[in-house]
Amino acid sequence: MAGTAMRNVATFTTPDEARLAVSRLESAGIGAVIPDDLTLSQNYVFAPALGGVRVQVRDEDLEDSRTILGLTPLASGVLHCPHCHSTDVGVRPLGGMQAIAVTLNLPWFSGKITADCRACHRSFDVSRVGRRD
Repeated sequence: MAGTAMRNVATFTTPDEARLAVSRLESAGIGAVIPDDLTLSQNYVFAPALGGVRVQVRDEDLEDSRTILGLTPLASGVLHCPHCHSTDVGVRPLGGMQAIAVTLNLPWFSGKITADCRACHRSFDVSRVGRRD
C-alpha cells in the first residue's frame, strides 16, 4: 500500500483489538494496516503516546471500512468535539509525567488523553484511547 493515501478508520486501546479489526477488514477485501505495529509489539504501553493503536485504510475504503466495523459515518476525523460537534480535533501530546510513566512502563498511567477543537477552541478529555464515537 506504499504511495497510497491512508486514513485512520479507528483507534484502539490494545494491539489485539486493532488486529481483530484489520482481520475483519481484510476478510471483506479491504486492505488495512497498523502503522505502528512493530513499535507496539515491543511495548504496547506506548500506544497513548502514539495516539492509540491506529488502523488505517485507503481513502476510498474509509466509509466501507467504518460500516464493516460498525462505526458511525463521519465527515472527517475520528473524534467529534462534544461542544460544537466539529471533527477538526487535535490530540495533545503527552505531558512530562505521562511520558515518564509510559517510558518506565509504570502501571498507574491512566491513558487519559486531552483533545483540542480547532473550530470552537475548547478542550475536552477523551476518557479511553480506543473510543470510537
